[in-house]
Amino acid sequence: MRTRLFKDSDYEMVQKWWVASGSPVVNLSQLQTIGLIGYTSDNEPACALWAYRSKGVGVAFLEHLVTNHKVKSPMKKMKAVQYMMDHMLDILEQDGYQMIRGTTWCDTLAKICEKRWGFQIIDDNSINMSLILN
Repeated sequence: MRTRLFKDSDYEMVQKWWVASGSPVVNLSQLQTIGLIGYTSDNEPACALWAYRSKGVGVAFLEHLVTNHKVKSPMKKMKAVQYMMDHMLDILEQDGYQMIRGTTWCDTLAKICEKRWGFQIIDDNSINMSLILN
């Protein structure tokens, strides 16, 4: 397995993943931060994740996790996500970030994040909101 940095040329591929998952499609201009593409052991692109890093504060936010609908094996997909998350968390720790925040609507992913990386589930009844300004 491996990861690599997201490039603008990856946008069309990732956009298809969001459409297939029913998630809102994120505008490319909102992805101009550190992003990773994670691959399966078969070298197939399987997932993507971005981190938004606060300036001057040791807090980063993980956003827009998406997986490739063409990877049919849930285990392959989850292993790629775990590998990618390990890499992202290493990058953020090396850059001096002390707190990582994230939001998910998937109970399974939340439990994996809690068990594998030590995330604390701080609220399971919150409502996440976004406002896109034109």
